[in-house]
Amino acid sequence: MVGAIASISRPDLFSKIITISASPRYLNDVDYYGGFEQEDLEQLFEATGANYKAWCSGFVPLAVGGDLESVAVQEFSRTFFNMRPDIALSVAQTILQIDTRQILRLVTVPCHILRIVKDLAVPVVVSEYLHQNITGESFVEVMTSDGHLPQLCSPDIVIPVQLKHIRYDISTA
Repeated sequence: MVGAIASISRPDLFSKIITISASPRYLNDVDYYGGFEQEDLEQLFEATGANYKAWCSGFVPLAVGGDLESVAVQEFSRTFFNMRPDIALSVAQTILQIDTRQILRLVTVPCHILRIVKDLAVPVVVSEYLHQNITGESFVEVMTSDGHLPQLCSPDIVIPVQLKHIRYDISTA
């Protein structure tokens, strides 16, 4: 979503945007299903603040989409454990409570929306929401991976899809 915001200010710097598991809002709203209720997030924030290491141990495998023994989970866990808990909580609160839906109609560069079959944080309907609400041309592609961060646990799936979209020339389509 940061790329989408930047493309509004400087569309001349973007030929396209390629997203993975993007969401303009994680909270459910009256006419929008983002995946979480406010109570869910409050519990998550409370757990993060109460016992950061325990929260990390449970969250990281779900986010990455791998088992506890995988290199991706081990590496991502290490980065989380090295982060100060107060900073991690602040970042989580910012990401999970932001609402960037209103900017989608201002995005005019082509967007390639890559989503995962089973993403713990971004429901399937969010990619369709992005597709319907971005003003520029958009494409949705589903990748067969789990987790919210498939680039960490399934690079063999993600990299070829990303390369295909990087090479895709809208002017010849």
